[in-house]
Amino acid sequence: MRTGRDGEPVVRYGLTSDDVEHLRRGVRGAAQILEAMGARRVYSSHSGWVAYEPGAGDVDGFMRDADACGWGAGQAQMVSFHIMGSARMGGSPGDSVCDPNGQVWDTPGLYVFDGSAFPTASGVNPMVTIEALAHMNARALAAKLG
Repeated sequence: MRTGRDGEPVVRYGLTSDDVEHLRRGVRGAAQILEAMGARRVYSSHSGWVAYEPGAGDVDGFMRDADACGWGAGQAQMVSFHIMGSARMGGSPGDSVCDPNGQVWDTPGLYVFDGSAFPTASGVNPMVTIEALAHMNARALAAKLG
């Protein structure tokens, strides 16, 4: 890493062929999952237009278009984020999706053990908090199941 003229860090990275193959496998798998869930259009994070409409196109063509755009810096955006607060836990079904142990109120056997159970977005990287929540609720579930 180096520092730019403005004093801010300038990050440079390169992908190995294994990195690209892992990315391709992940993008293909995500596209297949989205298609199975009924998506009307599937997009990639490439700088060029890479998308397809299930039924009118297919995942193989989608991947050919992604390969044509490239997988390097400035070609495909590498991002990660945590969804928070979309299935919040709480003390009652009236104001939450799941109880404090992650059990969904109206769906026995369904549990939420990730950042979705947060009451709202935290505004900071929640990785350790998500790990703690998952660990605590997984232990409670394991104890319940015997």
